[in-house]
Amino acid sequence: MTESRGAAASILVVDDDQRNVRLVESILRTHGYTVLQAYDGDEALQIVREQPPDLLLLDVMMPKMSGFEVCRTLRTRPETQLLPIIMVTALNALEDKVQGLELGADDFLTKPINRSELIAKVRSVLRVKALQDEVERQRQALEAANRELLTIQRFKESMSQMVVHDLKNPLAGIMGNIQLIQMQGVQLPPGRLGELLQRSFDSARQMARMIQNILEVAKLEEQKMPLRRESVNLAEVIVEQTAELMSLSARDGVRMETLLADGLPPVDADRALLGRILANLLSNAFKHTPAGGRIVVEARHEGDEVHFSVSDTGEGIPEELLPHIFEKFVAGGKDDRRRQSYDSGLGLTFCRLAIECHGGRIGVQSRPGQGTVVTVTLPRHTGTARAAA
Repeated sequence: MTESRGAAASILVVDDDQRNVRLVESILRTHGYTVLQAYDGDEALQIVREQPPDLLLLDVMMPKMSGFEVCRTLRTRPETQLLPIIMVTALNALEDKVQGLELGADDFLTKPINRSELIAKVRSVLRVKALQDEVERQRQALEAANRELLTIQRFKESMSQMVVHDLKNPLAGIMGNIQLIQMQGVQLPPGRLGELLQRSFDSARQMARMIQNILEVAKLEEQKMPLRRESVNLAEVIVEQTAELMSLSARDGVRMETLLADGLPPVDADRALLGRILANLLSNAFKHTPAGGRIVVEARHEGDEVHFSVSDTGEGIPEELLPHIFEKFVAGGKDDRRRQSYDSGLGLTFCRLAIECHGGRIGVQSRPGQGTVVTVTLPRHTGTARAAA
């Protein structure tokens, strides 16, 4: 607490003469200060430790422990090195004052105490302490900002490496397919040519999604992406997104199913954004599900909420990663193959941010080797939901 907080500053008065303590206390209280009392050095040190004051008025001549010894002890402790101390003494010798200043005292008052001098020196010392406190706060703020900048710099470097690595994989696939077409040309059977073109298209779509995730995660974090809310038929969005992946399902030998409850109500959402959420979840499910596996998209409603989930029978998520799966660039540890399959760790981050912008929530359940279930909850399209939007 400092003088900047006004008359609420607390002052510890230390003197073995109770009359002196009562006198100083009466003067200080009339000016609004909170006064603590101690009658010897040991008691003063205990109060400072348990209830740190803003200023210490310390008598020099005391039994057992002098004011000089108390001052020396306080200055050796890191937590009290800057505690303002005004020494109160009947000693007039210059060497006594020099000794007190060398031990760390900030000022001196001579007995008998003059009321005006006491208040003036108290205010002066507390103003200095207020400036010291402000400098310390700014120093700590600068240190915190510097640490944050270093963290951001390392984060950017890591992000750049991850994004470049992840974009190179689908790009390498596209270039490889084009080279095969160029080398074999008309010798390629129509079916083989169609397969290479489809693989190239899938890789290009993966790259586009990764780039879009990077851009939109930044917009969502800065709340610069307006939602075009409307009444959205969730069943239609699910059918559209699963239809796009049917060729991938057939090629990779993964069975895909949809289980849509009857009478599924519309949701209050941005249709395009909802489609991208589902596309990201399906993409992750396919990448983690081996041939012969199964992916199920299920939707149901309960009260004013609609729930849909994407479940797979894939490799699952490691237990240590599960609490952080929706954070940026968290994608499976040091395993490059697994990390790449999570689209630089931004796909699920995008899903979380987009769903939270809708007033919904997302959760995941998974066990290694037993698959993963990602569940999304969104508000129904109701008058209340539209008003909130």
